[in-house]
Amino acid sequence: MDTEVRLREWTVWIPKLDPNHDGLRIGHVSDVHVGIVTPDQRIRNAVGLLAEASPDLCLLTGDFASRRPAPLARLGRLLTGLPVDSTYFVLGNHDHLVDAEQVTRELEGVGYTHLDNRHRTLNLRGAPLHVIGFDDPVTRRHRPAEAMRGVPELGTRVLLAHQAESVGEVLELGQHVDLCVSGHTHGGQIYVPGMTDALMAKLGLRHLRGLCRYDQHGPWLHVTHGVGAAVSPLRVASRPEVGLLTLRRDRSGVSFRG
Repeated sequence: MDTEVRLREWTVWIPKLDPNHDGLRIGHVSDVHVGIVTPDQRIRNAVGLLAEASPDLCLLTGDFASRRPAPLARLGRLLTGLPVDSTYFVLGNHDHLVDAEQVTRELEGVGYTHLDNRHRTLNLRGAPLHVIGFDDPVTRRHRPAEAMRGVPELGTRVLLAHQAESVGEVLELGQHVDLCVSGHTHGGQIYVPGMTDALMAKLGLRHLRGLCRYDQHGPWLHVTHGVGAAVSPLRVASRPEVGLLTLRRDRSGVSFRG
């Protein structure tokens, strides 16, 4: 079975980013789908790529499970190796459909922090960064107002949500985030430009892959292809991947004074 996974690097230009966070790096893993469709070695390769990159923060955005609970017994062992004091996770629809409690036990057992409709404020490089976690929006277990309640206004805001369209609910609350990291779509899995986008849009999924804006001036979204799959291993133009996002202060609107 194919164990290849690639590390894709992106630069996220954020207006008004705290200067201390300029250059901060975030690792992103999603859709591991431990089970017979996803080779265990591919998962270990994904962890190894991120561990070697030494990001400041690691974010895992759900669908650790596939279709049966038995493979979850090896989930913690497969995902161990990321920094325990700066790795956070949320759950996806497959996790709730299979066994959310076991997924949570496995990941907390190796030291990772579950953000279940809540946030955590970190001091990174001398400035506050708020990591906000939504429970799975696909199965309607997310509670945006609860997760956003009490998030300090000052500081960088990063949202973990299994499905990227959740950002719209943040904006409806009159809140903002600088970046949302998500998975769920597998980059289309079998991706035919135009056709796949149109089909997924009919399901309400307008953001399928890569780094993009939620709307013209909205927050940045990173939607990864993910590592595995639950049903079919076939992928077309959607290679398995993990992301490494570098935050940069966007100075495009600042006049040059020499």
